[in-house]
Amino acid sequence: MKQLEMLQGVVTRMAAQCATLKNYCVTISVAIAGFAITLQRPIVALLTLVPILSFAFLDARYLQVERRFRKRFDAVAAEGWDTSPTFNMGNKDNPVSPYWPAFFSWSVAGFYLPLAVVTVLAVAIARQVYDKLI
Repeated sequence: MKQLEMLQGVVTRMAAQCATLKNYCVTISVAIAGFAITLQRPIVALLTLVPILSFAFLDARYLQVERRFRKRFDAVAAEGWDTSPTFNMGNKDNPVSPYWPAFFSWSVAGFYLPLAVVTVLAVAIARQVYDKLI
């Protein structure tokens, strides 16, 4: 039972870290966009794509590891009560979880892709507006 609690703690921390990454990404993206507005150079806002991509890859990695620990949790929960727990938290014994399905999941691609698309659209619209003003 304690081993399941330990595994659940890891899964919870991974999920919390993913939420934190999304918060950081939005904060940095808004800061860069604000800087671009201050400079009156919309093209500078495209720099937000760098942290968006970076955080997307990092978020996918955390999700991949979280899924591995969820599979480990399920495997330990399926063991009989007569089995003695190993309390092994090493990642080598966890079932494999591929990276790219995590990257294209709804929680990663569903967040970062619209953010990138909105950024590109905002830059395109802002360039049209600034060209008419100047």
